[in-house]
Amino acid sequence: MGKLSPMMEQYFQIKNEYKDYILLYRLGDFYEMFFDDAKLASKELDLTLTGRDCGQEERAPMCGMPFHSCENYIARLIQKGYKVAICEQTEDPAAAKGIVKREVVRIITPGTVTESSMLEENKNNFICSLVSTKAGNCLSYCDISTGEIYVESIEYSSSQSSILSSLSKFSPNEVLVDKEYDNKEVIDFLENRLSVMITRIPQKQYNASKLKDIILSHFKCSSLSDYNISDDSVSYLSLGILLCYIMDTQKSDAAYLKSLSSVSKSDFMELDANTRRNLELCETMRSRDKYGSLLWVLDKTKTAMGGRMIRNWICQPLTNVSLIKKRQNAVEELIGDYKTLDEIR
Repeated sequence: MGKLSPMMEQYFQIKNEYKDYILLYRLGDFYEMFFDDAKLASKELDLTLTGRDCGQEERAPMCGMPFHSCENYIARLIQKGYKVAICEQTEDPAAAKGIVKREVVRIITPGTVTESSMLEENKNNFICSLVSTKAGNCLSYCDISTGEIYVESIEYSSSQSSILSSLSKFSPNEVLVDKEYDNKEVIDFLENRLSVMITRIPQKQYNASKLKDIILSHFKCSSLSDYNISDDSVSYLSLGILLCYIMDTQKSDAAYLKSLSSVSKSDFMELDANTRRNLELCETMRSRDKYGSLLWVLDKTKTAMGGRMIRNWICQPLTNVSLIKKRQNAVEELIGDYKTLDEIR
């Protein structure tokens, strides 16, 4: 067996760090995939499978896509449940001595998509971090594309139904859980009812003290209680895991994520998954389409932001009387002033 070429040695060094991802390796104006990644992508994306000399007797299976039109291909891979790592050239090829330096500059998963072309603009794209311990449970949600973060604490005694209700309410596209998490009912619900990607996080990353420091530094606060969030280890674990995962996939400090809010069960009606399905709030039972649902009837919004808001209002009915009256007063203000309403529209 011959020795690998310098470029393929570099490829394998990077690929070994991202074994669970389809690696898009930048070569000139193309993102190329090799070996098993190439075979998989050629099948899923209907790309022609070719080969490239790699220093061994057999040519390396290869397929690729133009970098300037890669979003459609990446979106299709994400929709099929794959995770993608983008490997770029990090130095000028003309100035490089030997092989051009390359490194992964971004990871794209179902919950970390930011490209508008890959998103349903009237619907939030949430990623969730679920931590469940005997001390309690906490679910943290983030939409990276809008910068929203929500944290919901759930008592251990009411964990099961409340966890499923919370997941139904936010309907995330990716959920982070401990590598050893084995709640079969929740896992089955995520895989078969919500059809979301489950990402297992190694136990070594669950260091509450370290994560607390990261959170307090990021949000420039002295305690999570500053945001009306439970100041306990479970909350720090859930939010910290979520924040670190986003930083790792985006290869940045995620400084734009500043909108942090708590979710109070007392403010919203708790609806389980079956109730939401039977009421056809945002999609019909039979086809799971918006057409024919309550959202379809009520959604006369003019912007993506408005579309996301009314969807959230329908998915999270208020029970807090003062908040209901505040919302009604705002609606009344616009209905009573057609000139202003038309100008805003």
